Amino acid sequence: MASSLRNRLAVATLLGASFLAFPDVATGVRAAESTVTLTATERSKMRLTVYPGNLAMITETRNGALASGLQTLRIEDLPATLIDDSILIGSGKDAQLRLVSTRLGAHRIDSQSLLGAFIGQDVKIRRDNDLIDATLLAINHLALVQSEDGVEYVAPHDVVLPALPGDVLAKPAFHATVETAAATDHVSLAYLMGGITWQTAYVGHYNSDAGTLSFGARARITNNSGGDIEDAELRLVAGDPNRVSPAPMMKAARGEMMMSAMADSGAQADRSTLENLHLYGPFAGLDMKDGDVVTLPLLETRDLAATREVIFNGNGNIYYSGRDYSEDFIRPQLRLIVENDGSPDGQSPWPDGVIRIYGDHSTGTAETTTAFLGEDHITLTPAGRKATLTLGQASNITGSRKVVEYDRKPVPNMPDLIKSTMSWTIKNSGPRTETVTIDESLPGGWIITDETHKHEQLEAGQIRWKIELPAGEEATLRWSVSSENS
Repeated sequence: MASSLRNRLAVATLLGASFLAFPDVATGVRAAESTVTLTATERSKMRLTVYPGNLAMITETRNGALASGLQTLRIEDLPATLIDDSILIGSGKDAQLRLVSTRLGAHRIDSQSLLGAFIGQDVKIRRDNDLIDATLLAINHLALVQSEDGVEYVAPHDVVLPALPGDVLAKPAFHATVETAAATDHVSLAYLMGGITWQTAYVGHYNSDAGTLSFGARARITNNSGGDIEDAELRLVAGDPNRVSPAPMMKAARGEMMMSAMADSGAQADRSTLENLHLYGPFAGLDMKDGDVVTLPLLETRDLAATREVIFNGNGNIYYSGRDYSEDFIRPQLRLIVENDGSPDGQSPWPDGVIRIYGDHSTGTAETTTAFLGEDHITLTPAGRKATLTLGQASNITGSRKVVEYDRKPVPNMPDLIKSTMSWTIKNSGPRTETVTIDESLPGGWIITDETHKHEQLEAGQIRWKIELPAGEEATLRWSVSSENS
C-alpha cells in the first residue's frame, strides 16, 4: 500500500497538480452516459521525457468539459507506438476521478476493411480520366461493382470512397470510462511509448603537443514515433531503468533531419537526479515532426588532460605453440585516457554515447586544417572515473613477437613442464618519443623467471611492460616463463 501511494504521488508530481486514477476493481465495467472526445487540439501542456533503449514518457494536459458522474473519454491523436497498458489518467483533486475501465480502439486502415464498410453503398470508380457512379457489391481481393454498364470487377485502388467510416481513425483512439465526483475542465495523461530515442554525441579535439582533449557533448534526439511533437518541455534521462517488456517497434525514419548544429557543444544543460537516474533539462519549446532529428547542448566544452597510450596486446597461444611460433607485423592500438572531472558541479556523469575525435593537421603552410582521428563508444562514466578512447591502430609503431627458446618435458601424472623464452621487437618510425605498453596474459600458475625490462603485475595472470621508445629507434623485450608452479 505504501509503495502504491509513493508511485501515485511520484507520477502526480510529474503531471503537476493532478491526482491519478487507477482501475477500480469494485466498480467493474458499466455503461457510461456520455462521451467526451479529447484531441490534440485540446492539449494545453506537454512534457516529454526520453529514456535510453527506445522508451519515452509523455505527460500532457488536455482541456475538456467533464461533468460529474460516469462518462467515457475518447482520447485521440496518441502515438502509434503507445504502450497502451501504461496510460495513467488524472485530474484536479476536487474531481476525485476514478478510472473504471479502458479500451484501445482497433487501428485498421487497409483496403479490405475500408471497402467492406461501404458494401451496398454508392461509390465512384476511376475509368480512364473520369469518375463513374457505381454501387459496391462485394470485396474479395478485387471489388465487385455495378454501374450503368453492368457488373464488373475493378482493382481496389480504383474505388473512390465518399469518406472514411465514422469509426476509423488514422491513429488509435483510447477509450477510458471514468467517474468523477465533481465537474472538471481538464484531464492529465501520462503514458509510455517507443519511437523517440536519444544518444549523446560527444565531440573531442585532441592537442597532442599539449596533451589535452577539448571535450563537449550534444544530445541527439530522433523521432520515429509516427507522430509530431509540438511545443513540448523535454527532459533526457541517462541511466539504466530495469525493463521486462520488449520495446515498441519504431517507424522507419524518413530521410530528413533537422539539426541545431553548433561550432561547439554550447551551454551546459541543467542536471538533476532521480534515484539511479540522471535527468538533463528541461529544454523548452521542442518541436519535432515525425522523422526529425534534433541536437541540443548537453555538456559544455572544456579541456581535459589526455594520457596518450600505444598498446600491444599479446594472446596466450604463444605459451603452448613451440619454437616456430612468430608474428611478424603487429600494429598497436592508439588510445587516449581521460578522467571525468564531474564538471560543472563535481558530480556529473558522462552519459552513454559516441565520441568523435578530431585534431589539427599542418598543411606545410601557416594554415592548419581539422582532420578526423577516430571515434569510440563511451559507456556511462561517473565523476572521478576514467574513460579509455581508442583512436585506431598506430601507423608509426610496429612490433613482432616470437618464441626464442622452448623446452617441454613430460612429468608423470602431472602436466608437462614447459620453459620458454619469448620476445617483442618494437620499432618507432614516427617523429616523436612514444611510451609503448605491452600487455601479456600468462597461463594460470605460470611464473616469469627472467626479463630484460621490469614488468607490472595488473591482476592474476595479467602483466604489463612500459617502454620509452625514441623516434626512429627499435627496442627488444625478452622474458622467460616456467609452468613449474602450475
